Amino acid sequence: MSKREGFSQCLVDGDEQSLERARRLRQKALLASIVVEAALVLALLLWPLITLGKLPRQFFITPAPPYHGGPAPEPGPSHGHSTRQDGPPKIHEIMVQPPSIPSQVQEPSSDEAPGINSDSGFGSTDIPGGGSGPGGLVPGGSNFGPAVSIPPPPPAEKPRRLSEGVMEAALIHKVQPQYPAVARLMHLEGTVRLQAIIGKDGSVRELQVLSGNPILVQAAFAAVREWRYQPTQLNGEPVEVETFITVNFILGQN
Repeated sequence: MSKREGFSQCLVDGDEQSLERARRLRQKALLASIVVEAALVLALLLWPLITLGKLPRQFFITPAPPYHGGPAPEPGPSHGHSTRQDGPPKIHEIMVQPPSIPSQVQEPSSDEAPGINSDSGFGSTDIPGGGSGPGGLVPGGSNFGPAVSIPPPPPAEKPRRLSEGVMEAALIHKVQPQYPAVARLMHLEGTVRLQAIIGKDGSVRELQVLSGNPILVQAAFAAVREWRYQPTQLNGEPVEVETFITVNFILGQN
């Protein structure tokens, strides 16, 4: 055997035939794994469609017994006592509207209390709407008695409007607003104008924004809420006041 034939039978790293065989084996293995995975996924998707599933029974229905119907029988009369009523059945008296309205109401001629069987007073049929009840003898007792007037509720007191300068002089506790950090970074300055209602105790009861940058409005709201004014009096009585408030935001001053 020559040296050349001996060397051809040895395994040498980087042989082209070995590399080609290894590459083919990897391709076949990859293709086989893809086919197996696709078959498993397809089986998982088609299995619920092929097989008929049976839902679990969650509710147990118990049939109700048959209803024979009919009211309960009335109890029979006991021995020694009779439940039969002699005479016509008792009918409760019902108040009805009279067919016509009389021009005047009859009043008793004397100051004595009417008797039980008298023709006037309680239970008299001569009184409009009679039959029972006080009738027209009691004020407001029926539609035929004298009307009782109900006083209307007092009108709501509106706040007195005062100028901003007058209320600024009555300010006894003022809180300076905190300059927002975003406004400082933006070098933002501006004015926030508010409409306020000052309560009888001098506290700020309501606030409404009239104008101003939204970045500065929140800081102005928080500060003005803490302001206190000297109560405004009218004829010796404290009253609510409606006024305007201006908050200035200037860099270097807040």
